[in-house]
Amino acid sequence: MSKKPSNSIIYWIRSDLRLSDNIALWEAAKSNKDLIVIYIKNFNKSFSKPGLAAESWINKSLQELSSRYKKLFNLNLQVYDGDYNSIFKSLYKETNFASLYINSTHDPEIDKIDRFLEKEFSGQFNVFSFNSSLLFNPNEILNNSGTFFKVYTPFWKNALNKLTLRDPLPIPKIKAVYKKEIKSISQKEVDFKKKDWEKKILLHFIPGEINARKMLEEVAIKIDGYSEERDFPIKNNTSQLSPYLARGELTANEIFGTIKKNKNKMNINDYSKFTAQLGWREFSYNILFNFPKLPKKNFISKFDNFPWQKNNPNLVKWQKGLTGYPIVDAGMRELWATGYMHNRLRMITASFLIKNLNMSWTEGANWFWNNLFDADIANNSAGWQWVAGCGTDAAPYFRIFNPTLQSIRFDKGGKYIRKWVPELKELPDKFIHAPWELTEIELVSYNLQLGKDYPYPIVDHKKTRDEALKNYKKINISK
Repeated sequence: MSKKPSNSIIYWIRSDLRLSDNIALWEAAKSNKDLIVIYIKNFNKSFSKPGLAAESWINKSLQELSSRYKKLFNLNLQVYDGDYNSIFKSLYKETNFASLYINSTHDPEIDKIDRFLEKEFSGQFNVFSFNSSLLFNPNEILNNSGTFFKVYTPFWKNALNKLTLRDPLPIPKIKAVYKKEIKSISQKEVDFKKKDWEKKILLHFIPGEINARKMLEEVAIKIDGYSEERDFPIKNNTSQLSPYLARGELTANEIFGTIKKNKNKMNINDYSKFTAQLGWREFSYNILFNFPKLPKKNFISKFDNFPWQKNNPNLVKWQKGLTGYPIVDAGMRELWATGYMHNRLRMITASFLIKNLNMSWTEGANWFWNNLFDADIANNSAGWQWVAGCGTDAAPYFRIFNPTLQSIRFDKGGKYIRKWVPELKELPDKFIHAPWELTEIELVSYNLQLGKDYPYPIVDHKKTRDEALKNYKKINISK
């Protein structure tokens, strides 16, 4: 059956909550057909569905984006909720749209949906997909054997040799807008009321593209000293752009381009270390593309037989920041209070859960997924598998962070601990990293009662470290 002529098209927003440097939106606008812009809540029913924190961020960002579409183009952003297949059937039946424009999320579960739509609606409307979020298409960077890299350093070295940045696209001029009311589908009201999650966002972040661009303008100044001070959580030497990148309010292309423009004003080590973080994101998506089960399954299959503890009550203590290890608890409380955690603390808290509490990395990955505003399916999965030692380019199995030594090294004066574990704020620097080393008389003098005001350590680091090493050796992971 021949396709009926149509003068309308659809741009479907997923992980691209922005107007600038948006390839799919730009191409849609170029068509000069009547544009319909939609967002579908809960279309992804898989494990990669946005967690609670991310969903809250998205709601706030949608509020801003909807307002900007209306103000700039007199266009109503259509928000739906439900089965994407039924929604597109209804949209096609009512509007007879000619094409669907999307930016690929590079999430394997959503990629399946995209392929389904292309097949299901073949001959009805065209699907145009673009890579707007990554510097490279996944699997574009291959080794000399033509296979994907499993080690980060050679991957990024190879990628940098091939890197060509696009000029960021400005906000497109949208001249043609679909004016009729779409009656066949009920719009979803986005809840803009301030819930507990929103309160956390507004205290520490301002979601949305407008603020993302303000922060991007300051990034070169903000990361001055990044290479030397990025591991110290109390210092303000990280860009905090990751939530905006994860939600698609900025692109990697824009961030890298901004840094490159300021390269001559920057310390070369700051430049290299910061851009390497973008490289890790590219590497993670490269792995996810080639191993779609990464969020749930060990990349190294030997770990399938690892004796993880299940139903361990210490999991809740880890989640709540009540482990008795101040640096671990500070990191977990920062996460709960702000929806964000400093990268050094992500490694420390992850190592503690996996190698001191002997719990599967999937437990930690799930908790981070629900509580991080910058939760990213590739970064989250690859990062946790890296710490566990079961991923590609993994940390050696024998690398087990000592939380007390990490605390002394990266929070020497205890300022970060005092900020997030205030019950320890009266302790001198010497003991704030290990309060259990204080005598009973000393504890009284500092008005601290262990076991009541603050917990004793829930495990012994040395003992659990030795047990972890034995478990790793049991599965011959070193071979």
